[in-house]
Amino acid sequence: MASWLQHLANWYDRRQQLKQPWQQLRYVALDIESTGLSPTKHDILSIAWVSIQPPAIQLGNAQYHVFAHGQDIDLGQSPTIHGLTKDDFIHSSDPKQTFAMLSRALNDAVMVCHHKGMDWGFLKQAEKVYGIPMKPLAVFDTLAFEKKQLEKTEGAVRKDSLTLSTCRKRYGLPDYHSHHALTDAIACGELFLAQGYSVNERELTAKHLLLKR
Repeated sequence: MASWLQHLANWYDRRQQLKQPWQQLRYVALDIESTGLSPTKHDILSIAWVSIQPPAIQLGNAQYHVFAHGQDIDLGQSPTIHGLTKDDFIHSSDPKQTFAMLSRALNDAVMVCHHKGMDWGFLKQAEKVYGIPMKPLAVFDTLAFEKKQLEKTEGAVRKDSLTLSTCRKRYGLPDYHSHHALTDAIACGELFLAQGYSVNERELTAKHLLLKR
């Protein structure tokens, strides 16, 4: 019974926090680079995150980590796609310690990513493997938000119009050429802020912004 009451209390607290104007909450923009698309079959190569307190991205506390997984990992197409080589894994991070840090960062924050299905899937898998809870207030998917906005204005949406780079261009944001977890986390955070401030409602709550996905 105590556990059920705690769960109810946590749900109510989360609901109340999301009723605040969206600019008053803290956000954590995150990016994951992996050996493939399946959280259960593939490994995380690198992960990065950065905190956001609108309108500012707090670059001073940004985190970037690579995982060697204790073995001679198969990088697949990583040197081409992610730019990671085996030399990058010489000083790799401990996954359990890294995910514990991320868990603390996500506490009382909204997680921001560009493709929730992939990033959140990998985090939930890490939660199972390492027993470290990932409990952000909510997850904001910049890709899903942009898809919803384009459907309103253009109807059919092409997949190539939803890449992180293409979405950023629609808001006049610069193109980052390097494909790197930290660069992409910052790029995603900038896109999120541009999307949030593009919505006209003055008193937009965090809950309403999330629902606009």
